[in-house]
Amino acid sequence: MNKTFIFLFAMLMAVAMPAIAQTDDEDILEDEVPFGLQEAEEGEEDTYFESNFLTPLDDDVELEDKNPFFSDEYYAERLKAIPAPEEFHVFNSTVKSYIDRYATRLRRSVSVMLGKYNLYGDIFDDIINRYELPEVLRYLPVIESGLNPKARSHAGAGGLWQFMPSTGKMYGLDINSWVDERNDPYLSTDAAARMLKHDYEKFGDWSLVLAAYNCGAGNVSKAIARAGGVKDFWVIYPYLPRETRGYVPAFIAATYIMNNYSQHNIKARHAIKAIEVDTAVVHYDMRMEQIAKACGITVEEIKSFNPQYKTTFIPGGRRRSTIALPIDLTARFAGIEDSLYQGTLDMSALSLSNDTTDATTDNDLADQEVAPPAPTTRTYSRSSNSRYSRSQGRHSRNSRGRGRSGRSREVTIQQGDNLSKIAKRNHTTVAELKRRNNIKGDRIRAGQKIRVK
Repeated sequence: MNKTFIFLFAMLMAVAMPAIAQTDDEDILEDEVPFGLQEAEEGEEDTYFESNFLTPLDDDVELEDKNPFFSDEYYAERLKAIPAPEEFHVFNSTVKSYIDRYATRLRRSVSVMLGKYNLYGDIFDDIINRYELPEVLRYLPVIESGLNPKARSHAGAGGLWQFMPSTGKMYGLDINSWVDERNDPYLSTDAAARMLKHDYEKFGDWSLVLAAYNCGAGNVSKAIARAGGVKDFWVIYPYLPRETRGYVPAFIAATYIMNNYSQHNIKARHAIKAIEVDTAVVHYDMRMEQIAKACGITVEEIKSFNPQYKTTFIPGGRRRSTIALPIDLTARFAGIEDSLYQGTLDMSALSLSNDTTDATTDNDLADQEVAPPAPTTRTYSRSSNSRYSRSQGRHSRNSRGRGRSGRSREVTIQQGDNLSKIAKRNHTTVAELKRRNNIKGDRIRAGQKIRVK
């Protein structure tokens, strides 16, 4: 009787109390590891964003390469607690192996990615909610790119959501000598949401949608056919490409670790200052160095907020172009853009910091043809014609004044709204909302009307 009691007590303690134990993931084949995990394992560069906006990595015990041991029942219950389609609540040995990988070899990368979420999380949530997709898809860029907007795979996929060039263009992303919109956090997220929604209409199962996102809908359809027509990821698993076999379990593991990192002694890097950006339309060809000098910001900071530009040149005179800046600088840029382009801006009168990392030279500017000034009547909003679609007006110089020439539109402020939420919903900016409605501060009242166009 005593032996039975001791045995039962030990089993209960094993479930309830995790013991520290080193684990491994040797049963994961390397060619089944998604690209985002491979990138993370190669080591994170100390980018401008990480070194200037996030707390430093903690090398204390919280980041030791030790992973607590939990029972399978514990993992299964934790996964079920995450709001997600039931396809993403699956727990098995493959999922567990990826959780172990995140919690041991990748724990420092997880800490960094948790910090990067301060910059991209709101973008993901806003667009995913707009398309009425499962919120848990916000974690897909973790396995796609390690939350690196300039990530490039060996196959040529790029950006947070790892679009191949042909697929990116199919979903309206421009790729040319000046820009690669696969790197644009807003545009690429919108394109990914549309692609995911389209594939769900085809397959009706989110695990299959993710498999299709990784290897293409055609390959998934072939695997379903070879499995006798069964639309179940784990049934068609043997018939999928190797990397795709690891893709869905890696995603499930990512959703687990991003929600339970503290249980594994992983400490998140936090933002040491507010990270709020807004966008303005750039109407002329100009360099980031010019904008940096006029706005009192470094070139590196502008580059970190605008990874879609291949160089510091912004082709505003040739195509519809936007620039993301700290939210308090967008209105300043809007007010000085004409003078900045025409060379009539008195820099000495601005009393701004000129700490730019790369000074603009006359030879630099001479390398680019400068377009003639655009009409002075224009909007600095992110219009629905330009930011999230491939309308003809997007690339036309003559379209640059359209924001103010069309019919005005008002919306009613809802409970819980703020200017930032309203701006995002209506593809405009906080600065533009304030200008249109003569708003001085940030306070608005539910029930009142506000002009958004």
